[in-house]
Amino acid sequence: MDYIVYDLEMTNRLSEIIEIGAVRLRMIRGELQAVDQFQSFVQPKMDTLNHRIMSLTGITKGDIITAPPFTAVIKDFQEWIGVREYYLCSWGPEDKWALITDATYHNIPIDWIINHNDLQFLFSMLHESEKGFRYGLTRALNKLNIKQEGSQHRALDDALNTAKIFKEIYKDITLKKNPMSYLESKLFEPEKLVYQTKDDEEGSSHSPFASLAKLFG
Repeated sequence: MDYIVYDLEMTNRLSEIIEIGAVRLRMIRGELQAVDQFQSFVQPKMDTLNHRIMSLTGITKGDIITAPPFTAVIKDFQEWIGVREYYLCSWGPEDKWALITDATYHNIPIDWIINHNDLQFLFSMLHESEKGFRYGLTRALNKLNIKQEGSQHRALDDALNTAKIFKEIYKDITLKKNPMSYLESKLFEPEKLVYQTKDDEEGSSHSPFASLAKLFG
């Protein structure tokens, strides 16, 4: 079994994916270990970078102008995931919806988006977070006394930090196996409707459906 812990960076207006970062975890001699990494910028088709996203992420227009399109990157990502049984794990629900909406827009099958688990939700429930609020990534790392490495809001660095949290809590949580298709995606699961993230650096509100604007706009 592989555990694919991934993170996405997106544009501001349409939440179009501009970077994918991921870490592969695998049980080796009874210990969960990181065995591989994936990172790629993605050239957006409909949206552009604004100053807020460039300042927040450090991603430049040059990074994405020279990047391959979503169709090529997602093919590479699927090939990197491989054929072993796997869980897909992200920090929060937005990344799953971004994968679904971008893949749907580009007419790419989404049958590989399976066994998806929201580690932010599982961590927040594990630590009895205040109802309606979830732990931000920085706050969760601080809760576990884990040093945050790399840069915030960069896909691979956030995936690596999320993987550290997963390694600490995986024995205390239960991951779900859930086959995925667009019509069976349970778009309006109650815990994913509206929430706010409390973080040491981030006190902002987030809508998990921002990335759906491309489909219904």
